[in-house]
Amino acid sequence: MISDETLAAVQSLYDDVEDGYNQRIRQHVQRQMLAHLDEITTELEAIHASCGTGTVRLHDYIQVIEETCTAIRQLAERLDQDFMLFVMGSGKNGKSTLINALLGQKAAAEDSLPKTWKIDVFHDESDPSCTLTFKDGSQKRMTGDEARAFIEKEEQKRKDSERAIRQELREFKKKKVALEVLEEKQRELRKYKLYQSPVIEASWPAGHSDILRHYRLVDTPGLRQELDDMVVASAEEYFSKADGVIWILPGDKIASAGDHTELRRLCQKYEKHPDNIIAVVNRMDIVRQSGQNPDEVLAEARRFYGDMFTEIVPISAKEARQAEDMLHQDGISETERREAEALLEQSNLPALLRLLNRTLFADALDIQIRSKIRGCRDLLDHIRHEAGEASRLLAGVGKQREEKIAAWDKDSSELLERLKQDLETFKETEAKRVQRETGYVEDQLWDMDADTRNEFILEEIICPESLERRLHEMVETHSRQLMDMYRRHLKAAPFREFPFLSDDDMTVSLSQRGVIGNANLSDDLSGQGEAQLALGGALAFGAAALLGPVGLIFAGLAATDFGKSVAKFLSRTFGSSMASKVERRFTDQMCDVNTKLEEEYKEYIQKAGEAISSLRESTYTELYGPSGQTQAIVGHLQTLDGLGHMPVTPLHVKDIIFSH
Repeated sequence: MISDETLAAVQSLYDDVEDGYNQRIRQHVQRQMLAHLDEITTELEAIHASCGTGTVRLHDYIQVIEETCTAIRQLAERLDQDFMLFVMGSGKNGKSTLINALLGQKAAAEDSLPKTWKIDVFHDESDPSCTLTFKDGSQKRMTGDEARAFIEKEEQKRKDSERAIRQELREFKKKKVALEVLEEKQRELRKYKLYQSPVIEASWPAGHSDILRHYRLVDTPGLRQELDDMVVASAEEYFSKADGVIWILPGDKIASAGDHTELRRLCQKYEKHPDNIIAVVNRMDIVRQSGQNPDEVLAEARRFYGDMFTEIVPISAKEARQAEDMLHQDGISETERREAEALLEQSNLPALLRLLNRTLFADALDIQIRSKIRGCRDLLDHIRHEAGEASRLLAGVGKQREEKIAAWDKDSSELLERLKQDLETFKETEAKRVQRETGYVEDQLWDMDADTRNEFILEEIICPESLERRLHEMVETHSRQLMDMYRRHLKAAPFREFPFLSDDDMTVSLSQRGVIGNANLSDDLSGQGEAQLALGGALAFGAAALLGPVGLIFAGLAATDFGKSVAKFLSRTFGSSMASKVERRFTDQMCDVNTKLEEEYKEYIQKAGEAISSLRESTYTELYGPSGQTQAIVGHLQTLDGLGHMPVTPLHVKDIIFSH
């Protein structure tokens, strides 16, 4: 016969082996979860080295990835902590009241609206301090009063920012802007003016509660709560943190669309109903008071949610709390005690506790490990999703950048060619005119002395003032075309976080506004004032400068009538006519004018291109990092995308046995 001492020794040995196994499996899963973080951190550091930390749009994604890494680290660390039972559901369905009923005391605030930016964790009072956990993973321990005061200040900051946003939106709507402009203004205000508390969790001590000896209860904000269309939380965000979940449904509104949508999304994500969720239909006291049949309400709940839950429990958290308060009173009579116990049974809280003990709590470690692995995979998927979105974003804006560059190159080269053709056409037209009109009076010109002939050709044929006026009109037209092109491309050059908002409308995102505002250069890139292109001395020609030797070529032969006759004969027999010579000299001079103007046009286009490029690249860099680093950044993001697929596998008993 085996003695009691032997049985005790065997039991002690079994407990030691079980504890060792539990510790080994926790450490194994923790190592796998944390192993991902080193590789992810390496890629994030490389991205920061490539673009810095101030890239507005890219940083949005990187910040989410960094916060997700912190969540993975916290998830791994919590394998060493008690089982976390989350109470979830949409809206105010009595979550806090149910928490208090499970605790047997009022620990969670029941009458105030839930804080939309944190979860409340209730732990055993053996640790009397409160702990606030922040987004960066840091924690701060303080007394309960200190924690409540701190959170109240955070909530006030949130409320103040919400109030300011509503007021600014009301004022903005008075501008009667288009819908897309209003929506972008809302997004800008949400991002830059809505106060986001760094606190994500508050842990509170609660005493005299059996359930907290081995488990922690977690009160969550109502899911899909909205402020001016701002969605605060979804089920996936909390489910990845939970070891087990009580999903609370309102018995008086059993077909609530919010709960059904969130639960359906969870089931679709996991391709079946999660195995660590129990449904509770609350407010059965209201159901009875309204004359409804509780059994029919429960049947309706099973019709709506039966494919999502294996267990659905009807309960009245309010009656449970009333019964507990009565039972905790000193000096109650036996009759009052029996009434309280009957009310507690009617609330069905004991049935819920038995179900928890039979399901989630009976296999707590296994469920906890499976939940943590599933949560880690969810978070890695989230990293993969964010990295993929960032990569696609960079691909899209990179394409936009190339299109902006190509559009400028195309438009500027095509416009320059058109302007050059205009100059060439002008030159040819004027040269033909000069040749034609010179031909009309060629015989008369031979009869003139050189000075008179030159003056006549200049004043009566070339007409420099009229020529300059026509040329100036054409250059002004060209200037307007160049300025229009510059303005059009300057407007399209910047990359904007909020494309529909004008600079004056961006009252919050000042950094982006500053970049664009500083880059709005003057239209006048020529330095001549009012965007007039410099003509230099191109039109400042006179008779001698224009005609050169043309007017004097036969001057020596033209002294006598005989000489004039010889000059005409020689010119017509062995050379071109005077009209042709004047045309050639005029054409040569106009070629110089055109060359000067073309250089002015090219210089304008170059300066305009530099201004446009500066604006384009500075705004691109602020939003997405230097364009020269885009490919490197995309490479790191793609590596992160691949890391998100890494599996996390549990440790099996054989792995422990054969590891020695």
